[in-house]
Amino acid sequence: MKIGSFIGGAVIGAAAGMAADMLLRPKAHPKTPAGKAAQSVSDAMEQVAGTVQHYMK
Repeated sequence: MKIGSFIGGAVIGAAAGMAADMLLRPKAHPKTPAGKAAQSVSDAMEQVAGTVQHYMK
């Protein structure tokens, strides 16, 4: 098992979990500056994971 595949899977899994949580609980959208910052980081990590997955194919 490659470490890159494992990390990519973990990041994608975390992002999918957060997305599912936000879909199931619409009021869970971040309203505080810290929540908005965490969401921005999550979005960036999801984009990076997509890029890594694209290059690994």
